[in-house]
Amino acid sequence: MSLKQLFVYACLILALNWTFTSAETPVRQCANESNPLPLMVQINDCDELPCDLTKGEEATIAIQFVATRNSMRQLTARVHLTSLGVTIPYELDSERGNVCQNLLHGAFCPLDAGEDVTYRLMLPVASNQPEVPTRLQVTLYDAENVDQVVSCFLADTRIKKSSS
Repeated sequence: MSLKQLFVYACLILALNWTFTSAETPVRQCANESNPLPLMVQINDCDELPCDLTKGEEATIAIQFVATRNSMRQLTARVHLTSLGVTIPYELDSERGNVCQNLLHGAFCPLDAGEDVTYRLMLPVASNQPEVPTRLQVTLYDAENVDQVVSCFLADTRIKKSSS
């Protein structure tokens, strides 16, 4: 194999790898349109709605957002699920809902205005969750600033049984 062919193959492999790892989950604006959308959301490996959430497992949700003010030290996540026209809050334990404890790529609080960070939310899907279409809403709040919304999004999901 020539050096030129090797270079072409390497470029193709890198391009394919980038394509598969950069797929974003399409999301929608929350009802209050003044709430900023995240820069990027990735729910599991979903790049097309509705995203499948498997009963009895954890969904991995990466939320890339921008800090809205300097010295942000306490950020919290809240989740709401809407099924069959009924919206209920999904109670996260304090560790999962603590955004600062779950930042990726070496980021840590305090955050400064304009800082671009990614929060990883591990969302348990109850084994008794009904198998119906469900709208997921995730809102990130600045707990030190009268619960000002830092980011909010909606995504359509489907609750499914495990394939095993």
